[in-house]
Amino acid sequence: MIRRLLLVRHGVTTWNREGRFQGRLDPPLDPAGVVEARALADRLVRESAGELLLVSSPLSRAAQTAAILAEALAADGRPLAVRLEPGLVEIGQGEWEGHTHAELKARDPGRYRAWASSGGLREPPGAEPVHAAADRAASAVLRLLAKTDAPDTACCVAHGGVLRLAAGRLTGMSDEDSWRLDVDNASLSVLSRVDGTWRIDRWNDTSHLRDDLRAEDRRGEGSPRAL
Repeated sequence: MIRRLLLVRHGVTTWNREGRFQGRLDPPLDPAGVVEARALADRLVRESAGELLLVSSPLSRAAQTAAILAEALAADGRPLAVRLEPGLVEIGQGEWEGHTHAELKARDPGRYRAWASSGGLREPPGAEPVHAAADRAASAVLRLLAKTDAPDTACCVAHGGVLRLAAGRLTGMSDEDSWRLDVDNASLSVLSRVDGTWRIDRWNDTSHLRDDLRAEDRRGEGSPRAL
């Protein structure tokens, strides 16, 4: 039975740095994102023991990150396959995918202001509603946790939006409250199950990253941050 859940956001992409809405579009990790994923992989090897179930969103920025984790674990004598889970894809951002904050402020100012003033809870035009995304992501994680033949620890590699919502549903937070949680690139969050109840032991830990990488990742994404 899975008693420990590791939540990993993918490494940084060029679009993250540009504040460009990614959603279901599929930019890869940039070179710094690969460095971040390797730093996280080294930490995972040091701090985890035994068998691990590794699950990833199929979008390339997450799948690349998961593959780097798997490679490091294999080198440590723990070979494993990455299982792709469509339910962990990022929240679709509709008509805004591929556009930056600056472009949207100029081209769609009314709807952009409404989105920003809601803290990002009001979805962009044509986007997946936050509550629907929470249902989807939570269902994917619960299916994973229901596996009776799984090892003690599972690791989900995915995206900031779906990870915060899934963690919130698992621990009993409202979607509105969990939406306010920060989830930085290549961050590690840890949840554990105690007496049938899930709790957050560590959230948005980036201590394995160099200071210059952490600062660079947050440039451009705006507030609320582009997904």
